[in-house]
Amino acid sequence: MVKPRLTPSEMDTKRKQEVFIAIFSNGASLRRAAKEAHINRATVYRWIENDYLGFRDQYDAAHADFKDSLIEMALHRVNEQKSSDSPLLLITLLNAYIPEKFRPNTIATEEVAKDTIKELRELSKRAFKANPAEKEEQMTSKSPLQQVEDIILEKKAGNGD
Repeated sequence: MVKPRLTPSEMDTKRKQEVFIAIFSNGASLRRAAKEAHINRATVYRWIENDYLGFRDQYDAAHADFKDSLIEMALHRVNEQKSSDSPLLLITLLNAYIPEKFRPNTIATEEVAKDTIKELRELSKRAFKANPAEKEEQMTSKSPLQQVEDIILEKKAGNGD
């Protein structure tokens, strides 16, 4: 299949897309790559959405290259890291850009939250042996968050023993 010839305007756009992709795939932010390609962010998003001149696949490939470079950087840092080096920024970038591999699954389900509240109530019952009826009544009339805060405050004050 013969590709249709690009108009001068399309050729200019294609050149800007190539500049953007080259800069973006080397780890630049979208904002910086757009600025250096003399376009704005909205243009990039429009090119992606409309797949203008096949841009979406190029963008996805550049984004994948960036992710790969983060992984390479992480592996290099692991091998070369001194005890005084902080990996925090790199970990944050890995979490942000490749969450499927690097972000820990820390979302508490509703069931876990209910079990935690139940366990905290059991602990509070044991902690308030002196007046269990009075304390239980006070605890059940409060929100779960307030109950947890009260338990922690009493523990800190030494009253939870």
